[in-house]
Amino acid sequence: MQHIHPRKGYLVSLVLSLLIGLGGCGDDVETVFPAPILPGGGFNPPPVIPAPQRIFLENSQIKVGIDLNAGGAITYLADALTGVNMVNNYDLGRQLQTSLYSGPVPFEEAGNRPIPQWIGLGWNPVQTGDMYNNPSQVVSYRKDSTNRLYVKTSPLIWPLRNRPAECQMEHWLELRGNVIRVRSRTQLSRPDTTQYQARTQEAPCMHLNAPYYRVITYTGDKPFTNDALFEFNAPHAITERYATENWAALVDKNSWGVGIYRRNEFRFISGFFGATGVGGERDGDTGYLTAIPFQVMDHNGVFEFEYDLIVGSVERIRQYVYSQPRPDTGPNFRFTTNRQGWHYYNTRDTGWPIRNELSVQWGRTDPTLPSFAIKSPKGFWRAADVRRIVLEAAFTTSSKTARLNWRKPGDQEFEVLRSGGVDFPIIGDGQFRTYTIDLSRAPGWDGIIYQIQLEATPGADASASERGSRLRLRSVSQ
Repeated sequence: MQHIHPRKGYLVSLVLSLLIGLGGCGDDVETVFPAPILPGGGFNPPPVIPAPQRIFLENSQIKVGIDLNAGGAITYLADALTGVNMVNNYDLGRQLQTSLYSGPVPFEEAGNRPIPQWIGLGWNPVQTGDMYNNPSQVVSYRKDSTNRLYVKTSPLIWPLRNRPAECQMEHWLELRGNVIRVRSRTQLSRPDTTQYQARTQEAPCMHLNAPYYRVITYTGDKPFTNDALFEFNAPHAITERYATENWAALVDKNSWGVGIYRRNEFRFISGFFGATGVGGERDGDTGYLTAIPFQVMDHNGVFEFEYDLIVGSVERIRQYVYSQPRPDTGPNFRFTTNRQGWHYYNTRDTGWPIRNELSVQWGRTDPTLPSFAIKSPKGFWRAADVRRIVLEAAFTTSSKTARLNWRKPGDQEFEVLRSGGVDFPIIGDGQFRTYTIDLSRAPGWDGIIYQIQLEATPGADASASERGSRLRLRSVSQ
């Protein structure tokens, strides 16, 4: 399972699914994120990092800076009036940046292996640098205008020493009042062509200074109604937040700070390490926040996402989010050029590029495991508003039915539940058809739906029905 990221003398890991190595089970393979290096931890005295070489954007409300000696990541963010930097820069691995994950686990080379605490990180390119404070190389950058920046980075593998990752990251920043719109694009070019299981990505991760210790978000079932917010304001280990309004924030005692907004992203992680309340950018104490989508990272693929950083009061952060397009109210996926966040358990597709469909093995990669599944990203859908699900799909299989299954907030992982769902008839001749799954009377289809998946109907002769079977999936809608 995955969560948190570089930096830090001891490991805090959160197991939201089953960990890698425990039979390969679990809803998804999460990532194990290291907790921050604090004074007295793995580095003592505090680590020496390169002197900053910052490029700034600023207006009358905020000032933001990227650091060319830290992979072009955001290392400075401040209110224009005070000029006090909120971003924590204790080591290279904090900051406000992109950090990605894939297999194998462990990822190591002769003479260059991760320390035991971080062996679970796997292949982990980090925009800023590695755990030894070697900075990632900035390939190019430009300041297009007073409110736009671009930077291209060759990231390093965090747990290894000065080991470039086989990818390049690009970031575009645009200043819009009290908001920074960021677009991130990573092009992979790995010689290892294995399709590893999806991992949670830090997209982005944000480390702020000790005064920003309060986690504020909305986790209820009445999003976009100004319902009461959720707050956690004590030091805590890495914890998942089901952010049903697609945002979360780190703020100070006056409810002022930074929010991360990502449309249609419901999974965030927060943590606080050290002492709350007092500390600057070179101190070890830090608050942590990240959006964590699951993603298959193809050896030759492209991973792109956008997010907004909103600086201000909690009220202003939420007001901005309310002014943006609402998330989808039901499944709405068309696989034109990417997977739309869909991923797999114990199966795989044909890889990148995605051309108008997912072509997925309709069977188990590891036949010793009891099942396989094709999974949607997490969402927030009211069952009462989604009375059917429509698949544009072609099955090649001897099976006569397939199953649609679902989870609600708080449910166990699919692989633990192994029950429920609706079986629907299929024709396994490889021809595209529209399959309409009626959910209007389905037992258990009620309340809030958190995730859906497609799987084989249990009980069939798996070894026979899976042999050479395939699903080609163009869309999932309602």
